[in-house]
Amino acid sequence: MNLSMDEYTAFIFDLDGCIYSGNTVYPAAKELLDSLMRAGKHVLFLSNNSWQTSDTIRKKLLSMGLPVERAPILATTELVGQYLMDKYGALQLQAVGSEELKKCLQQVGHRVFPLGSQEKCDVLVVGLDQSFTYQKLCDCSQKLAIGGKLVVTNLDFYHPGEGGHRIPETGAFVEAIKAVAGISEVESIGKPAAYSFEMITKQIAVGPEACVMVGDNPYTDMQGAHAAGMFTVWISHGNKFPRDAKCKPDIVVNTIGELLDGLMNSNKR
Repeated sequence: MNLSMDEYTAFIFDLDGCIYSGNTVYPAAKELLDSLMRAGKHVLFLSNNSWQTSDTIRKKLLSMGLPVERAPILATTELVGQYLMDKYGALQLQAVGSEELKKCLQQVGHRVFPLGSQEKCDVLVVGLDQSFTYQKLCDCSQKLAIGGKLVVTNLDFYHPGEGGHRIPETGAFVEAIKAVAGISEVESIGKPAAYSFEMITKQIAVGPEACVMVGDNPYTDMQGAHAAGMFTVWISHGNKFPRDAKCKPDIVVNTIGELLDGLMNSNKR
């Protein structure tokens, strides 16, 4: 494996499918994080999770025994509100998603009205909604049909759950909303969009050329990091890299344990 720990300052990890699956930590994940931190590397997490805040995610990771007390965690739950503020200023919004998402939007300075409200709102924000319904689909499509802007946390169709089962994600709902509303334009801020990668490098004030992105999703982790100018490591879990992906990873490993072994061997040379 042609990757030396000494060559890079920061190691950025996806979460679902990379560090853990559901509530199970992948073997060697803790050892890898410990090794990088002992070597003085920046360890960060960049997730398209729009259901939970970074604080909630951190508590989960700590409960799994992972050393993340001070590691930056960026999730689209919080990023989307900041993105809207940076680009448009304070807005009146309607939102589909978790209560944590709605609170994050309010905390940044936006006003959030209930879905289907008659209040004038220029933007509909869509994140993962585990109670998505037919009525919500109707309300979203009606809002967009009269000219509202659609901004979404991420476009993933699913994320991996326990045992490799596919868990529906934001992108699945977005496709239904777009189809019913008859629209094609959507702004997404999660991976592979540039905004997520710009924000993660700002956390540590280093350039993308000093960063390694480790993830399992060819279309979000690998594509976004490649476009940002980062070194990419794809965890394949034994799968073949898809032919329709827009870029190839710099390194392919089957498991996070294989990445740990490769880094440790490189460090001994």
